[in-house]
Amino acid sequence: MQMRLTIVYEEAGDLVQASVAELPGAISLGKTREEARANLEEAIEMVLEGNRLLAGDAAGEREEVEFRTA
Repeated sequence: MQMRLTIVYEEAGDLVQASVAELPGAISLGKTREEARANLEEAIEMVLEGNRLLAGDAAGEREEVEFRTA
């Protein structure tokens, strides 16, 4: 599955902050845009894993699905 995400870059002092618009909490820093973007992979994985753990506390039936994004 491929998903298209929007990366927002902002200056943060001497660093560049990269965040994913569609995934609040997925934020990274780097000395350059390229470095900040590369660091986002781990940030995205961490946010998704955290969300899975939180969802595990909720009651109800579960089903994992793959979907195609627009």
